[in-house]
Amino acid sequence: MPLKDKRFRRFYSMQLLSDLGNWLDFTLLILLISYQWGLGEIAVASYIIVYGLPWIIIGPFASVFVDRWSKKKVFIVTLSLRILVVLSYIIAPNIYILLTLVFIKGILASLFDPARQVTIKILIEATHLSKAVALTQLSLNSMKVIGPSLSGLLVAIIGFKTTLIIEALLFLFALLFALAIKIPSQNNENESSPMQKTKKPKFIDELKEGFSYIIKNKKLLLTIITTALSFFIIFLYDGLIVFLSQDIGLSEAYFGFLISFVGFGAITGSLLLGQFSFWKSKPLTTVLLSFLGSGIVIFLMGTGAYFPKYFPVFVFFIFAIIIGALNGTQNVGYGFILQKETPSYMLGRVSSVAQGLQNFTMLSAPLIGAFISRLLNVNAVFILAGTLAIVISTIVLFITKIRDYDSNSKEELYQHQSNI
Repeated sequence: MPLKDKRFRRFYSMQLLSDLGNWLDFTLLILLISYQWGLGEIAVASYIIVYGLPWIIIGPFASVFVDRWSKKKVFIVTLSLRILVVLSYIIAPNIYILLTLVFIKGILASLFDPARQVTIKILIEATHLSKAVALTQLSLNSMKVIGPSLSGLLVAIIGFKTTLIIEALLFLFALLFALAIKIPSQNNENESSPMQKTKKPKFIDELKEGFSYIIKNKKLLLTIITTALSFFIIFLYDGLIVFLSQDIGLSEAYFGFLISFVGFGAITGSLLLGQFSFWKSKPLTTVLLSFLGSGIVIFLMGTGAYFPKYFPVFVFFIFAIIIGALNGTQNVGYGFILQKETPSYMLGRVSSVAQGLQNFTMLSAPLIGAFISRLLNVNAVFILAGTLAIVISTIVLFITKIRDYDSNSKEELYQHQSNI
C-alpha cells in the first residue's frame, strides 16, 4: 500500500493541506466576487479564465524545467510564494488587483501540479500506481467536500480576512511537509530520456519530445483530448452554479454545501474505483462512460430548474452527489492512463501539456456560458452542457471501440523504439 511508505505519507500530507487551501481559495473568491462585491456572471467568468491562463501561456514551457529541476525544490518555492499571494488577497482593493494575484497563483499551480504527477511515479511502484492515483484523487475530492463548506462557515463566523489567514497557514504546514520529503531523482535509474543519453538536450528539443510522445500514443492523445473537452463542458456551467443556487433559493452557506456534495460524491467514486481492478484493462472506456453519465445528470439539472414543482431542492443535492461520483471515477481513470502511459522522465511535460490543453479549451467556456445565460438563462447553459457531454462521449466511445484504442500501455513500446 502506498501509505506504508513514509516518503509518500509526507508527500500525501502535503497534498491534503495544499488541496484544502486551494478549495478554500476557490470558493472564497467566488463568494467574495458574487456575494460581497455584488458582481455578476462576467466577473466570475473572468476569475476562472485568469486562473487558467498561466497553464496555457507558461505551463507547457515551464514543464521542461519541472522535469529537470528537483521536485522538492519546486514544492518548496511554489508553496512559499502561495503563502504570500494568499495574504495579498486581504489588501486587494478591487477585482483588477485580485485577478492579478489570481494570475500569479495560477503560475505557481502550473509548476506545482506537474511536479506532483512526476513525484507519484517516482515514489510508487507500478503495481501500486492505481491506488496512489486513487489516493491523489481522494485528496482532491475530499477537499471539495471540506473546503467549500468550511469556507462558507468560516466567512460567516470570522469574515474573509481571517479565513484567508487560515488558508495561508494551511500552505505553511504543507511547506513543512515538503521540507521533510526525500524524493529520489527517479524511480528507476535505467529510465531516462533517450535524448539525454546521447547529448545535452536543448530546451526546444525537450519541449518537442513531450508533444511528439503524446501524438504517437493514440490512447494517451485521445484521453487528453476527451478530458480537455470534458473540462470545457464543466466550466461552461461551473461558474454559474452559484447563480443556479440563488435561483432555486439557496443561501451562501447552502451553496457551499451544494459544492461539498459534489466533492462527497467524488470521494465515493474515487474510493470505489480504487477498490477494484476490473477497469484497469479498459481505463479509457471507464473515463468515457463516466463522462456520458455526468452529461445525463447535468442535462437533468438544467431541466429540473425549469420545473421546480417536480424537482424540489433536495433533488439537486442528489444530482450533485452523482455528478461528483462520476467525475471522481473519470479523474481516477484519466490519472491512471496519464501515469501508466508516460515515462517518469517525461511526465512533467506530458501532464503540463495536458493541463494546458484543458485550460485552453475551458478559457472560452465561462464567457460562452455567461453569454448564453444572459441571452437565455442559467438553466439553458446546463441543458446545453449536458447535451454536449452526451454527444461527445458517445462518439468517442464508438471510435475507441472501432479502433481498439483502449488496449495495453504503449510506454514500453515507446521506450523500445526510442532506443533503436
